[in-house]
Amino acid sequence: MTGIDLHTHSTASDGRLPPAELVRHAGRSGVRVLALTDHDSTAGLGEAAAAARTIGMTFIPGVEISAEWRGRSIHVLGLAIDPAATALTVGLAGLAAERERRAAEIARRLDRAGAPGSEALERIRAHTALPTRTHFARTLAELGAVRGMAEAFERYLGRGCPAAVRSAWPPMQEALGWILAAGGLAVLAHPLRYTLSGGGRRDLAREFRDAGGAGIEVVCGGASAAQIDQSASLALRTGLAGSAGSDFHDPAIPWNPPGRLAKLPASVQPVWACPGFPEVPAEAA
Repeated sequence: MTGIDLHTHSTASDGRLPPAELVRHAGRSGVRVLALTDHDSTAGLGEAAAAARTIGMTFIPGVEISAEWRGRSIHVLGLAIDPAATALTVGLAGLAAERERRAAEIARRLDRAGAPGSEALERIRAHTALPTRTHFARTLAELGAVRGMAEAFERYLGRGCPAAVRSAWPPMQEALGWILAAGGLAVLAHPLRYTLSGGGRRDLAREFRDAGGAGIEVVCGGASAAQIDQSASLALRTGLAGSAGSDFHDPAIPWNPPGRLAKLPASVQPVWACPGFPEVPAEAA
């Protein structure tokens, strides 16, 4: 196991724990180096950084940016960023506006489909500044409209369903530009989750590298040994460093807890060894 986790979420986006509690939870789980990477938001970084200082944890300010590559939605992690950088703050403000537009349209389509969309959105906005599909799925389950989050996606929110709303995310190269302008390192999140052929995935990784990307997530929460090997091979073939992150959202979900990640394969250069990444305690890796 490794004490480094570079992909987590708090209530600043669609996680279940407030930033400070997330830090303490990760610390109790053995994490010594933690990145908070909320979806399209840096709002929780200050609180998380303060909590990390109190327990002697190395904190990496981060973000997970929604982007588009060849018409597909992808996620790009920005690690060791300056959250006050102008290009990043302006870009994230645009994404927040897009998420608000999408949330209003999702609610409208849910209402039309006979589900409590407007009620769900009202509840979501009372607790978060950045509505996501995960919030809708969770709230529909809480309202009894579905039996669980999986059913919410299957019936309403997934591709081809009544409340599926396409988003206008920025091109991948633009998202990477925001991260680089903020002094950060760009990492392609969970590369095996995208519905791509092996060749398509290599094209994505190469274009990501050529646009200034530093690494890809080789070790992801819930990944099998075979999947880690596959991601490691992709990193080696494309000259990208490897990252490790649980993609933690909720302590009630058992498949991706912080502090339970497999070690990065020795053949892959760690992203935390790249220039510009803060110094990592030797015992954490």
